[in-house]
Amino acid sequence: GMKALEVFSEILFMVSQVTQTSLLILIALGYTLLQSQIGELDLMIPMCFMVGVIHIMLVGFGKIKDDASYKFHENEGVVGWILLVLRVLLYVWFLWAVQSSAAEGGTRLRQFLGQFRAAGSIYFLAYPAIFLLTKCFAPYWQHAVMSVGLMIMQMGSNVWLRALFLTRGEYFKVSTLSS
Repeated sequence: GMKALEVFSEILFMVSQVTQTSLLILIALGYTLLQSQIGELDLMIPMCFMVGVIHIMLVGFGKIKDDASYKFHENEGVVGWILLVLRVLLYVWFLWAVQSSAAEGGTRLRQFLGQFRAAGSIYFLAYPAIFLLTKCFAPYWQHAVMSVGLMIMQMGSNVWLRALFLTRGEYFKVSTLSS
């Protein structure tokens, strides 16, 4: 019973990360900033779904290999490196999307997108940084470092997104929501 709950918890944690990643990319592409309808961004829904499926498959594959005697955490080995490459590719997409939206917007939007790019960069680069930092620790510490690092990243991101969306701050002022 506990193994099933552990797998379910890992999948939900990964889905929450994919959801946040998708949200950041959607906003970077201009959703709620340049347009209030999904419109041209409707391609994003299947793309986000595919990214989610790939992440869930990687978690599942990692759990299948979970009992290996050489393994100390879920993201170790090939699965971790694939996730690292995937996160970097998503980060490149995010940067391209922010740049594209900034080119279409005015000064105020460009200022907001500069701050958004900085905060989004911290989020997107946190996993690669934590993954690589984990390699500096003894194998028996790696699980704790990886778990705590990812939880801190997720909580920090949640706090930032709460401040971004639930206040009438800069995002509200530049978005189509204030119209």
